[in-house]
Amino acid sequence: MIPAWLKQANPEHRPHADAAQGGRKGFLEKTIQGSASFLEETVLTDSYAGRTGLLQLLEPRCKLIIILILIVAVSLCRSPWLVWGVYLLTLIFAAASRIEISFFLKRVWLFVPIFAMLIILPALFNVVTPGVPLWVVFRLHASHSFGPYHIPAEIAVTQEGVRSALLFVGRVAASVALAVLLTLTTSWHRLFMALRGLKVPALFVLTVAMAYRYIFLLVGIVTDMHMARKSRTLRYLSTGGEQRWVAGRIGYLFRKSFQMSQDVHDAMLSRGFNGEFTSLAIPKPGSFDYFCCALTLLLCCALLCVDRRIATW
Repeated sequence: MIPAWLKQANPEHRPHADAAQGGRKGFLEKTIQGSASFLEETVLTDSYAGRTGLLQLLEPRCKLIIILILIVAVSLCRSPWLVWGVYLLTLIFAAASRIEISFFLKRVWLFVPIFAMLIILPALFNVVTPGVPLWVVFRLHASHSFGPYHIPAEIAVTQEGVRSALLFVGRVAASVALAVLLTLTTSWHRLFMALRGLKVPALFVLTVAMAYRYIFLLVGIVTDMHMARKSRTLRYLSTGGEQRWVAGRIGYLFRKSFQMSQDVHDAMLSRGFNGEFTSLAIPKPGSFDYFCCALTLLLCCALLCVDRRIATW
């Protein structure tokens, strides 16, 4: 049977698919393309681990210890200038590891530090952080008190508020930058090997490894489902119909992932899996690795000593 609208002589009266109107993409298509770009970006980040750079030369366990020591030192520092100095050090490490600075900045500042800036924004004002006013935003007729809270007559940005904001955002930015350096310069299977080498519980490492491996398969299934539907669609359904289709696909994907986990577990048991995460042999650290660990430890001790000296001034 030929649809009635397809028999119309005048093609101007024929309905068009909604996806072609105005060249705009719907939310679902944008989400699918975002998932595909996530896969491409992950493959791209694996290429950085194969380059010849400073951090790529380090043994994975030593590199993990170095990053953890630096993150702990950053969290203990109380001087914003020292914290931001560590962040500048991460930029030097990124350049020495042959990572493009623009790509590194985008990875670091995309979500977490910007979100931290929004969280710490109220702490800039004397309503939250009393102190020496730097800039008066606006003035009230009189001060107000609401139980334990006091609102002064002049709402101003304080010196202590700026300092606390710089310290908080600097800690987040430096910690995220160090974590990004670790993941960019270390392939995931070597990172899992390093975790097991540091006696991290096998259940934790196995769970993370399985999630990392099969999330790409599930994203590929989502992309294939969308492309299969799009290639067979002449006219999209109503909003309610589209929502029901999406809800059905979510349920199907959940059921498929659950069934896949059962099949993978049965396959592992049939091949002799005993609950222990096994991997390739981890190379032993060399003299360069030990030297970098000792240098990092001395640097962090000096950093904390200088931070304590600055705090007592």
